[in-house]
Amino acid sequence: MDETTRKKIISEYKKGKSSLDIVKIVKLSKPTILKVLNKNGLIRKRDRCSSLDIKKDGEKYYVIRKCPKCNENIKTFSKDRVIACRNHFNKLKGTSLCKPCSFELQKGEGNPFYGKTHKKESIKKISKSRKGKGTGNSNSMSNPIWRKKASDNLKKKWGSGEMEHVRKIMSDKLKETRRLGKIKSSITSKKEKEIGVFLKSLGLKYIPSYRVDSKICDIYIPSLNLIIEYFGDYWHCNPNKYSEDYFNQKKNMSAKEIWCYDKMKIDLIINYGYNLEVIWETELKSNNNKIITILNKYDTNNKLFIK
Repeated sequence: MDETTRKKIISEYKKGKSSLDIVKIVKLSKPTILKVLNKNGLIRKRDRCSSLDIKKDGEKYYVIRKCPKCNENIKTFSKDRVIACRNHFNKLKGTSLCKPCSFELQKGEGNPFYGKTHKKESIKKISKSRKGKGTGNSNSMSNPIWRKKASDNLKKKWGSGEMEHVRKIMSDKLKETRRLGKIKSSITSKKEKEIGVFLKSLGLKYIPSYRVDSKICDIYIPSLNLIIEYFGDYWHCNPNKYSEDYFNQKKNMSAKEIWCYDKMKIDLIINYGYNLEVIWETELKSNNNKIITILNKYDTNNKLFIK
C-alpha cells in the first residue's frame, strides 16, 4: 500500500467515515483498512458486551433475551464470549423470535414457498448437483464419533424439555394417522391371541387391534358391542401389585402416569358408546371362567348359551 492511500484512509476516518465506507472509496478489504487504523491508534473502542449479563454453561457462553411474541426466554450460545455477545445483538436486529413462534409465522401463506413449485429444469439441476454428495464416507454421520455426539446432544435436548413442541407435533401427527386408519399393524400379545382363539371356538366373530379414534384396542366383539382390553400386570402396573410412585423402566413412566393414560383411553372408548371390560393378567390366571362371565354379562338375549 502506498503512502497516499494510507493517508487517505486516515483522513476519511477522521472525517467520520466508517471502515465500510472507506472500503468503497479506496477499494481495499476491511481487515486491511482496520489494520492501518489500528496501527495509528484510531479504532473506536466499543464495549457492547459490558452491558450484557453473559453467563457460562460448561464450555459455552450464552446471553438470554425475550421472545417479543410469546415472551419466553431464548438463549444465544457460543464457545467464544465476544461472539455470543455479537450473535445476541445480531438477533435483536432481526425478528429475534424463538423457534416455535418463527415456525408458526412460516405456516400457510407466511411460508415464502407457499403456492410455489420448482420448475422441472430446476429440479433436474438440484438433483444433479446433489448426486453422490452426503453419501458413504462423505456423510458426516458415517463417523461413529459424530453419530454419538449428535445422539447425545438430541437426548439432552429431549430430556430437558427443549423439544417439547416437537414431541407434541409428532404425537398429534401419529394420532391423526391412526384416526385415518393409515397404521394397519400393531403388536398383539400372546395372551390376546389366546383370548381370540377362545372366542373363535365359541363361534364369536371378533376384530383384533380395533381402532377407536386414535386408540388401538385389543379385541372388539361386534355382536355385543364389546371391547376387551387385556392388561398385563407389569406393563400396566396392576394397582394390587405396584404403588403409584413405582417407575416402569420399559415404558419410562411412573405407575401413576400409566394409570392416567389408561384411564383416558378407557374414557374415550366409553364416550364413543362401546361396552368395555378390562381383564387383568392376574384375574385371568386365577379365574378360567373370567371371559365367559364377561360374555354372559353382555349377552342379554341369551344367544350364546354359555354357562
